[in-house]
Amino acid sequence: MRDPLAGPTPRKLMVIKVVSKVLAAGLWILGISTNPASSETPEEAIPFAFFDSGQSLGDRFSSGVALGDLDGDGTIDAWVTNYLGPNVVWINDGLGAFTDSGQTLGERNSYSVALGDLDGDGDLDAWSANYQAPDVVWINDGDGDFSDSGQSLGKGLRSLSVALGDLDGDGDLDAWVANGFGEADAVWVNDGEGMFPDSGQRLGDGFSYAVALGDLDDDGDLDAWVANRDEGNAVWMNDGEGRFSDSGQDLGFRASFSVALGDLDADGDLDAWVANYAGDPNLVWINDGDGNFSDSGQRLGDDYSTSVALGDLDQDGDLDAWITNYLEPDAVWVNDGDGVFTASGQALGDGHGFDVALGDLDHDGDPDAWVANDDGPNTVWTNLVQGACCVDGLCLQLQADFCSRIGGTYVGGFCLDAGCPEPEPVGACCVGSGCAQIPRSMCDQLGGTWIEDGSCDDCPSSCPGDVNGDGVVDGADLGTLIGAWGLCP
Repeated sequence: MRDPLAGPTPRKLMVIKVVSKVLAAGLWILGISTNPASSETPEEAIPFAFFDSGQSLGDRFSSGVALGDLDGDGTIDAWVTNYLGPNVVWINDGLGAFTDSGQTLGERNSYSVALGDLDGDGDLDAWSANYQAPDVVWINDGDGDFSDSGQSLGKGLRSLSVALGDLDGDGDLDAWVANGFGEADAVWVNDGEGMFPDSGQRLGDGFSYAVALGDLDDDGDLDAWVANRDEGNAVWMNDGEGRFSDSGQDLGFRASFSVALGDLDADGDLDAWVANYAGDPNLVWINDGDGNFSDSGQRLGDDYSTSVALGDLDQDGDLDAWITNYLEPDAVWVNDGDGVFTASGQALGDGHGFDVALGDLDHDGDPDAWVANDDGPNTVWTNLVQGACCVDGLCLQLQADFCSRIGGTYVGGFCLDAGCPEPEPVGACCVGSGCAQIPRSMCDQLGGTWIEDGSCDDCPSSCPGDVNGDGVVDGADLGTLIGAWGLCP
């Protein structure tokens, strides 16, 4: 069997990643951007870029991916559904290098997966939505090893997507399964121990490709946005007990493949980004707060998009979008904070992306991306976010965690717009018999006398050992020395 990490070993891979990040940071500090989307003007550039981690993950037709801590070690692992072979669990070493867990999870025909604590034991289980085969619930033993719960969910329908959430308000996770090709969607209700009876609801006309759950009308329960192919998308309102009714909205009539919910315009409610196939542009739908959606008017790409995931990719406080495309490279769209999106210009991959999930895979504080590809290995993309860091009156383009390590203040964006405070003026600081050219605030902390625009020649003369500068070397000097013994603050 081919090594799923053919190519660089995890150790070599991490060295490559670290060197590339250090090099990128150094070039950026010097004003040389490593971001292929950047231009010469900061207004057109972006302070982040994604780099291929170099890992070759799987060789099957991967159709879906979900991220979560599967083995309880505090890092984000990956469950990948494959259409032409068993599903695979990939374990993270903590730095973003993944190894195949070796488990054989199903045979084939899985299309989508969602992770959640289905049996209430504190770890993440998996619901696998299968095409032309019953769905399967996989139970985690807490160490990332999964066993089939034995349930046969559905009648071998055409399940294309699944979303988990507490639909009936009883505190456990239920499931909405989006079915296509003539089969209506279904809601499965959890008994609290991971067993799912059918709610009996049949929702829609059987053209669904994806579903996302969220409180769309601000009434405290989870509603559903369903992306449909060959008919308009639908918003289904929850009555609070897990019974759904169609809101009746006319939400486009395109070949929608995927939907993600998030507060895109910073008004406190959930909006929707819909990825469309067949050459139709992607759309952003704006929520009025009551669950009524209007087209934002944006037409975002026309590249046969297959999936969308939302996250703060540039670390500026709003949600951006990663779009997988089937015939073109994946794209990242950057939010201006008001729900208006601009293409970052990054061309990511070779046009075989089928699904994407975002998470901090390398534990550096920013979201990375796992892309499930249908023609070739999966790809992990490492995010390098460098924003303005104010350090002692200087501004450097650095990652936020490194900025804090060197005592700086992370502002984000570009140094041109950062407004870092001017450095404090330096003067002579006379401390006992010593002198240093330092700012006044530092001199005050040392208990010295600061002379603005002065030189050390201006400090009063003192004899060696006269720590407190009173002209006498005595016990007071020794007490001062002992009291200050240790590491400097």
